[in-house]
Amino acid sequence: KQWYQRRVRADKKFNYIILGLGSDGHTASLFQNSILFSETTDFKHVEVDTSTSPQRLTVNFDLINRSDWVSILVTGSGKRDIIRSIKEGEKYPVSNVVNDQLTWFIDEILL
Repeated sequence: KQWYQRRVRADKKFNYIILGLGSDGHTASLFQNSILFSETTDFKHVEVDTSTSPQRLTVNFDLINRSDWVSILVTGSGKRDIIRSIKEGEKYPVSNVVNDQLTWFIDEILL
């Protein structure tokens, strides 16, 4: 955790972040109901409701949004409902990604 904090503080932002999208609308291990253990300016230590690696260190939306470019990759037929909901204006954790250089790459089977 401290190594990452030193690296990011030295640069203040990432050049490019590639994110995925969960079928529940989460991204970067930032789930709707995550339990926050600790937070610094750029990082969060969260617990999520999964059986595999329930405690995770992740970046926060402020750091994601300060990046020069952000891409969200979405693949798999299980994401069809979440893409439809996002298009209809529903809000999910991924909705907090706001960047002038945001590009969505969505598998054509989801469109």
